[in-house]
Amino acid sequence: MYPWLKEQAQQLTRLIAQQQLGHALLLKGIDGLGKRELGRHLAQALLCQHTNIEAEVATLQATTAIPCGHCHACQLVLAGNHSDLHIIRTEQRSISVDTIRQLTQVLSESARLGHGKVAVIEQAEKMTEAAANALLKTLEEPAGQSSLLLISSQPERLLPTIRSRCQQWLLPVPDSSLVLGWLEEQGLAATGEQAILSALNVNQGSPLNTRDYLTAGTDQRRQQLLRQFAQLRQQPQLLTDIQAGLLEQAVHLLWLQLLLQDALQLALGLSSASLRLVDSESLCRGVSALGTAKLTQALGELVQLRRTLQTSTGRPVNAGLQLTQWLNDWLIN
Repeated sequence: MYPWLKEQAQQLTRLIAQQQLGHALLLKGIDGLGKRELGRHLAQALLCQHTNIEAEVATLQATTAIPCGHCHACQLVLAGNHSDLHIIRTEQRSISVDTIRQLTQVLSESARLGHGKVAVIEQAEKMTEAAANALLKTLEEPAGQSSLLLISSQPERLLPTIRSRCQQWLLPVPDSSLVLGWLEEQGLAATGEQAILSALNVNQGSPLNTRDYLTAGTDQRRQQLLRQFAQLRQQPQLLTDIQAGLLEQAVHLLWLQLLLQDALQLALGLSSASLRLVDSESLCRGVSALGTAKLTQALGELVQLRRTLQTSTGRPVNAGLQLTQWLNDWLIN
């Protein structure tokens, strides 16, 4: 279990042992927290043969913890072969109504190992409206000892009727010091603490996304692109390269937004202690010399540009034109 989830896992498994966990749980939190791993841990706890044994529940804290990891049920879950554990996940854009109907049919049948059934629906926000509606009755009145675990990084996209039928559990963004230690344990210490902290901020505090981001060498691209942007007013010939770089992925515009936010903070005379891109302070100070009026206007327009591009269906035909206009305004004004 990831260190930032240990306390949450203990609280939830304690509720399971005390039979106080609802039959439908919604685990929610930002992407890259490890919700999938926690969901499977809870599924194992629900199916563990030591769960719901009254004699052991009474003395659980002093004797056996759940999931025990040793019983037949735990071994089957760990091997991915438990017949009463059903996991729904897809790489497609949506979870179809047929998928949910098949799941509800399976849950209505008797448990093969006689210890209840557990369904885990990952990225639950992908359910179509019809799929979500097909799940409602099961959420209200699950058959037998069925338990449902819904996992979502965008719970606002779930139907209100789905959310209201679930016991909701928010996983908070972990403390950066805890994540920094874990990332260093993953072999990323050579990256440097400032670079790791900046990468963590770029990834909105997500430990797993930050690990993948650093492992892939993506942070080198961020630093290169922001250096080019900081030099743009002195070297306008960089315009084409910067435009292409910013359009590579939507997150590249976020990098630029964070740079401008830090530069504006410095221009306002605020402390550098709370900069998001702590490894790019020199770049931020150079850009901050343009003054608060320039930075406030540019930042506001960039935020609006990002919002426009994100809400469009697919990549807008004029994305390049809109970005070119913004970059030209940055150069001229």
